[in-house]
Amino acid sequence: MNESRDAARPEGSGGGRHAAHGTRADRRRRRTPQSLRRALGLTALSAVVPGAGLLPTRRRWLGLLLVGLALLAVVALVWWVSREGLTSTALRTAADGGRLRTIIAILVAGTVVWIGAISLTALMTQPRRSTTGQRVTLAAFTGLLCLVVSAPAVMGVRYIDSHLAAMDKVFTDGTVGGGGGGTADGTGATSSVRPGADPWADLPRVNMLLLGSDAAEAREGTRTDTMIVVSIDTTTGDSVLFSIPRNLQQVPFPRDHPLHEVYPEGYDCGDQCLMNAVWMEAEAHAEENPELYAGDPNVGLTATRRTLETVLGVPIHHTVIVNLQGFEDLIDAMGGVTVTVKEEIPINGRTYTDANGKLQLDPNSPQLEWLEPGTQTLTGFQALGYSRSRVMSDDFDRMRRQRCMVAAVIDQANPMTLLQRYPAIITAVGDNVVTDIPQGDLGAWAELTLLVQDATIKSLPFTAQNTDTADPNYSDIRYRVWEALHPTPEPEPTAAPATPAPADGATATDGDTSTEGPDEDGASAPADEEATTSEPPSDELEEIGAVCD
Repeated sequence: MNESRDAARPEGSGGGRHAAHGTRADRRRRRTPQSLRRALGLTALSAVVPGAGLLPTRRRWLGLLLVGLALLAVVALVWWVSREGLTSTALRTAADGGRLRTIIAILVAGTVVWIGAISLTALMTQPRRSTTGQRVTLAAFTGLLCLVVSAPAVMGVRYIDSHLAAMDKVFTDGTVGGGGGGTADGTGATSSVRPGADPWADLPRVNMLLLGSDAAEAREGTRTDTMIVVSIDTTTGDSVLFSIPRNLQQVPFPRDHPLHEVYPEGYDCGDQCLMNAVWMEAEAHAEENPELYAGDPNVGLTATRRTLETVLGVPIHHTVIVNLQGFEDLIDAMGGVTVTVKEEIPINGRTYTDANGKLQLDPNSPQLEWLEPGTQTLTGFQALGYSRSRVMSDDFDRMRRQRCMVAAVIDQANPMTLLQRYPAIITAVGDNVVTDIPQGDLGAWAELTLLVQDATIKSLPFTAQNTDTADPNYSDIRYRVWEALHPTPEPEPTAAPATPAPADGATATDGDTSTEGPDEDGASAPADEEATTSEPPSDELEEIGAVCD
């Protein structure tokens, strides 16, 4: 009978439930790969736009919120950059420690939320009946996306943290010089820029002293062979560089400085009492008389700065000390610096002093290298040699090259290039530069730097061409500095008066038309002879490009 019922049952009707179940399983197997692809795609979408992958899920409201916040952040960033400009935004951000710390907090919080959105998307879209392999695939893919979105934030936090650490090293908020500022008249009035929102409110010019030190630490003092005072117009950015020779003698100390009691007529003890020895002289005097320097953490720097104020007749508001050996690292970090080399310059060669006391080069030096004339990009090693070499030249030629190097670094300090090479640059700066510029004024200095790059830079060196370094006329030096900072406006060009015709038909003779000046006997010298006996040009105030190009 059972066999009859089975035989009577229509074909395909037996085991109907099993057949239906098999059909659903087949559909599930076919749907599972599609569901995995959907989960991977939506999870990737949340990695591109935070929360976007949640929009097709039950957490749609959360996805909308995260997408809205992301779009709002992008719009705010674009508005901020477009309002201030990309360069200005970068400089202002780098100069603002508070803003940088806020960025760190936003990066950390934003990255945590972003990773959460990616993980939640993967969880919400995971197939219900997935295999172990599929679950592992989705988990690994999600982890990879989390690493991708967190890597920039981790790098950004590390860079910002390094920057803040370097700021704390470089900008000491007025403690470098110590002892307060002093004006050139020796009154002892402070010459420090007041911290605040606008440090230039009552300061038409800010004067900065650039010192090159051979010390292992920039805060330690030795003989300062590089001394340049940069005076910047805080409205226009126009700048003047004053180079002070290291071998300047009889330098006057301010009347309120302890060394004035020791050298009331100036630092005069022969060729050993030079400007670059003031630092060490002050430190030695402070060791013997510590009570005279109470409250001054760096007596050598203070004495150097106060003395240069007296020499030039202008207050020095800030000081920047650069470890010259670290200068090499800084130039390399910038990718080199382009200058025009005017003559062959030997670097890294051994030197000796001949019987006449003149520095000579040993041509057999094993590591001797020559810089050939021409415009070229120098490495840090070459730039340091270019700035310091005085073999086959003199101190004054070296001073010219140092001014050119300062101008070249300022001109080529492109903010975008600096950002690209930032880790190496900030490390070199933090280890080898120290200044007393307050961190609160860095935003104003960032804007001033942009002005300086687009303004004129002039140079006035004090060299053997225009100054008797052994017996200087400091009144003349101060007057020339004042003239450089207060130039007389050039008169409007006027038409030259017409030359009257000779009376009574007379013709002009050679003597009548000659423009040559009389020689010692009253006679006119030939033009070619005068040219051959002309003096070499003296170092005068001129555009820095005329010195360097």
